[in-house]
Amino acid sequence: MGILEIVFNSRKFDLNDDVLMGFDNYFDKKSKDYNSFCLDEEDINPLQNFVAQIKSADSDSVIYVSTYGYEITNSKGEKSTYADALWIDTVLPISQIERYIEKSGVAEPSNISFVGDSDECGNYKVWLIAQEENNPHIIELTDRKKIDHMIILY
Repeated sequence: MGILEIVFNSRKFDLNDDVLMGFDNYFDKKSKDYNSFCLDEEDINPLQNFVAQIKSADSDSVIYVSTYGYEITNSKGEKSTYADALWIDTVLPISQIERYIEKSGVAEPSNISFVGDSDECGNYKVWLIAQEENNPHIIELTDRKKIDHMIILY
């Protein structure tokens, strides 16, 4: 059982909340069947290359997957979660992020902006699912200045 599955089985989030999980944890092998992302399977590798470019340029950067805070049930009756956005905590400017998107061949997002400039994200509670082995921790992020300065791609 993946970390998000454990969390969603034990806790409910407000539909307006943002639920973040570290990029590598979201795409780990154990969670692959439960965690779904808006890209096709063959587009995940370019996405991973894009994230690697950011981390190479800013080793202190942290990339999160922003998932909806609830489970969905697919046509086969299987429960899963769904995500369609990345939040990037970095000192890199948006223009540099856009260049990395072009270089990596990742699918062009429909929007790139600061979370603070978004009408849809970051306006309610922001939760971080942190992982230590199979023991998830749910942390509320409250530093509005830091949250607002994160870059969102969706």
